[in-house]
Amino acid sequence: MSTEEQARKSMAESRHNEQHLQETMLNRAEEKLEQSGSKAIEKEARERLVESRQHDKHVQQSMLTRSEEEILEGES
Repeated sequence: MSTEEQARKSMAESRHNEQHLQETMLNRAEEKLEQSGSKAIEKEARERLVESRQHDKHVQQSMLTRSEEEILEGES
């Protein structure tokens, strides 16, 4: 194999390795974006669940207070 052929082969291998490295980096970046997106969605879902539970608790407390007031008014 001539020096020129070896140089071409070496350059081709180098380009191939560089392309593979770039693809790997891109795949990892995409995975991280997907994971961070999922985490953000999970966090928002947890926050909304907490808000919903707090709202339900407030509604129940309000209903209990109103019921107590109606009972006390009825006894008067």
